[in-house]
Amino acid sequence: MHGVTTEKAVKNQIASAKMEGLGFSKEAVGLIKKYADNRLSHDKLIKIVAQKCAERS
Repeated sequence: MHGVTTEKAVKNQIASAKMEGLGFSKEAVGLIKKYADNRLSHDKLIKIVAQKCAERS
């Protein structure tokens, strides 16, 4: 298997999601990259997402 950078893996997944009709803000992409690079824990990511959802309702 070829070595794939986090940047390339994230871009590929975002492109795949866009083909399904989903979109991501720059902030969301930044969070995804931090999580993929292990700079953001799963628990912290869940808290951020929950907070953003609460802000929208």
